[in-house]
Amino acid sequence: MIRRNFPLLRLTPEAAGKLQHDYDRAIAKLAQLEREHTELQNQIRTQCGAQTLWKLRTDTRNAVLLVDLKKEAA
Repeated sequence: MIRRNFPLLRLTPEAAGKLQHDYDRAIAKLAQLEREHTELQNQIRTQCGAQTLWKLRTDTRNAVLLVDLKKEAA
């Protein structure tokens, strides 16, 4: 038997409906952003070349890591 150290979350039907609605909107927005991101990558690859896209991804990843490192150090 699994023992729970925390109480279960109880929602009213209205709160559960609002939460489900917000979740559905967030998932739809995420799917839209993923499609736009993929198309943007395709456009960059077509217009600038695969090497430029690869360098842009690397530079972006490094910039994000640097920001995280600065936040952690502060």
